[in-house]
Amino acid sequence: MNWRIIAIVILMTLSIIDLSCTYYYVSKYKTWQPEKSYNLIENNPVLVFLWNTFGLHLGTFIGAVVMLSLIYIVAKLAHPIVVGILFLFLTYALFNHYTNITLIKDLITKYPDGTIPLLK
Repeated sequence: MNWRIIAIVILMTLSIIDLSCTYYYVSKYKTWQPEKSYNLIENNPVLVFLWNTFGLHLGTFIGAVVMLSLIYIVAKLAHPIVVGILFLFLTYALFNHYTNITLIKDLITKYPDGTIPLLK
């Protein structure tokens, strides 16, 4: 089996997990604080634009199609070092998802009404 095929499978799997975790986190956050804009929740400008334009569900689907296509092209055609860097970025993103999802669950438990008191 070619290393490119293995890289494509691994990167596509990590990307799907990343997009799923992003969707879960943003949907939990918007349920908890519906007035918060997507710009303050997510840093990815493509996803934020798509969510503002098409809503969370359809925007996530369109974003998944676009991003998974780009990941596939990079994994298939790019230099192996670029593929490795992409793998490291996706691994780092998944670690951040774990941290953020744990934090949002704790915040929702501690402040279920969505208002966090200001520190003085």
